[in-house]
Amino acid sequence: MTMKSPFFIFCALLTLCSAGTASARDLDVAAAQKQEIRHGQIGPRDTLIFYTFADQDAVLQLDIKHEGGKFTLTGKVQLFKEGTGAEEIGKWINNQHSCGLFPDVPKPEATVALPADALSVVESKLKEGAEMPESPVTGDKFQDYALKIEVSELKMDGFRLKSFAADTGAFVKVGPAG
Repeated sequence: MTMKSPFFIFCALLTLCSAGTASARDLDVAAAQKQEIRHGQIGPRDTLIFYTFADQDAVLQLDIKHEGGKFTLTGKVQLFKEGTGAEEIGKWINNQHSCGLFPDVPKPEATVALPADALSVVESKLKEGAEMPESPVTGDKFQDYALKIEVSELKMDGFRLKSFAADTGAFVKVGPAG
């Protein structure tokens, strides 16, 4: 049996202790690029909001739906491999709401669903004088709502998300073309 140097043992212990503990990413939407999607090829759609944290290789993805007379907000954080970069993450975002224009995009290393009690639509009101859009395919009509959303501070595996409030909008289907 050979004796290992104290430095070797220290390095081995340090490697074992740090394995699986990726550095936590600090996510603050004030420093993120926001992209909001409210229209698709067939007209108004559920609202998707993407906050890209290019320096953290992460995306906060929020989805606003209107069901049963109520707006619901869900979210998840997508964590990409270190060094992925804004351009590649942008291609991934495009594929989440369009026809998948980019075949070779990075895949998140981890997807973390946010707890429902940390996400809320705190205010919604019909926009005054807003044009009532309709689907170019089905002719369905939609009303345009202004929303205020809030996200609580979260510390989860691999990241910390700073709390924030934001203004956005959402469409609500009100019926077929008349």
